[in-house]
Amino acid sequence: MPLARQISKKGFKVALIEQEQVGGTCINDGCSPTKTMVASAKVAHFVSRAEDFGIEVPAFTVNQKKVKNRKQYIVELFRGGAQSRLDKAVNVEIIKGKGTFVTDKVIRITEKNGETRDIEGDKIFINTGSETIIPDIEGLKKTPYLTSTTIMELEKTPEHLIVLGGGYIGLEFAQMFQRFGSKVTILDRAERLVPREDVDVCEEISAIFNRTGIDTVFNADVYKVAQDTNGQIRLHYRDKSGNQELSGSHLLVAVGRKPTSGALGLEKIGVKRTEQGHVSINEYFETSVQDIYALGDVAGSPPFTHMAFHDASLAFDHVYENKSKSNKERLAPYCVFIDPQLARIGLNEQEAKQKNIVYKSGKFWMKHAGRSLEADEKDGFFKVLVDPETDQILGATILSMDGGEILAVIQMAMVGKIPYQVIQTLPIAHPTLAESLNNLMMDVDN
Repeated sequence: MPLARQISKKGFKVALIEQEQVGGTCINDGCSPTKTMVASAKVAHFVSRAEDFGIEVPAFTVNQKKVKNRKQYIVELFRGGAQSRLDKAVNVEIIKGKGTFVTDKVIRITEKNGETRDIEGDKIFINTGSETIIPDIEGLKKTPYLTSTTIMELEKTPEHLIVLGGGYIGLEFAQMFQRFGSKVTILDRAERLVPREDVDVCEEISAIFNRTGIDTVFNADVYKVAQDTNGQIRLHYRDKSGNQELSGSHLLVAVGRKPTSGALGLEKIGVKRTEQGHVSINEYFETSVQDIYALGDVAGSPPFTHMAFHDASLAFDHVYENKSKSNKERLAPYCVFIDPQLARIGLNEQEAKQKNIVYKSGKFWMKHAGRSLEADEKDGFFKVLVDPETDQILGATILSMDGGEILAVIQMAMVGKIPYQVIQTLPIAHPTLAESLNNLMMDVDN
């Protein structure tokens, strides 16, 4: 959407093909609705802990339908804003339908009523995103499972939610519905949650989840799913102890996402894809066919909205402004909205070791931070890696309240090439969470 508006401002006519709603996954199925529901869940969590703060709340209930309605209001608000900005753009035509390549210059659009329309373009940008992976498990297709989209449409809180997958999406929904009142069990094939993160990060998240009653089962290979006569969903799986069974009222499938590229007709025009299905691109988003570009999740960029936005900015500069900058020359921050938030940028320890990169590290636990103690949100820690020769920050993991906000400070320090010693004595406002960066950087030298 931002790319379409930028191109139109250059005086070119732009056709924006959208199969469903403007705004993409972020506004309709991803960031905006999920974080709205995360906020509702956090309110429920705080109310449940009201007595810890000296506030007496005799009882409360979660109205799942009202939670859903609040989520939908935000979605429609953001979607309306996106639609309004597109409507005001000159030379942009929004075409609803499913697009497939006829030639390297022609796309055929099939509308919902079955009618087709061919359009021709000098330059074509593919930004079709990703979709939920549905694993090939016996009985799953015949079982009423939930995805990250459909679970947000529930109007009753599940009695027992089983989450298949211990990645970022699974963790957000697991904690969310535990706070809404569901019993929650996570099953994952890996040995620990979010294995991309360092072991100490995974251990801390697991400890937080276990403390709140979320059960986790690792090394679980689910091989059969069925719904019994009582409506319960039964999972059959193998772990290190042998064959096991688990029953719950609802099943969320959250084992990952895959690029939405299979039905675009790329093969017949020579656009190459990777084994994982991503559109193959070079560092300037160029595909194997001239004047066809690919951005975001479908092109294998880090699967976050802000990175897709940045892809669009870099691609626009390369194609229309003669200012080419490689997509390899950038940092890729991200934040997972569990509580406390998990935010990452640059290298973590396991990546540094895999790449034989020498580093020094610092760590500061939030149970020692004044702001965390005052807010009684003491879980997690800050961790940083620095280059012992240049004193530059190599990466950081922030697992804390408002971790994403703290990460932005570190990102700017990395972009500005500020040595970590500068932050050690920087007068940061008190009492704030950010002042814990002083302690973090001081720990590097201990």
